[in-house]
Amino acid sequence: MKFKVLRQHLGDKMYMPGDVREADQHEVAHLVDRGVLAPEGAKADTPKANKAEKAAPKNKAE
Repeated sequence: MKFKVLRQHLGDKMYMPGDVREADQHEVAHLVDRGVLAPEGAKADTPKANKAEKAAPKNKAE
């Protein structure tokens, strides 16, 4: 089965976002669950570039 790579990871080689990876569905189920891979053809949310980055807090004095 073919999967679209959503986040960079090391499998049998280095996969970058946007690559297509062909693998057995049962072998990569943990990667699909964690949002690293998505079944090709399925709409998937694009991962955030940096999850830790937050907007600056608003100043309460204003």
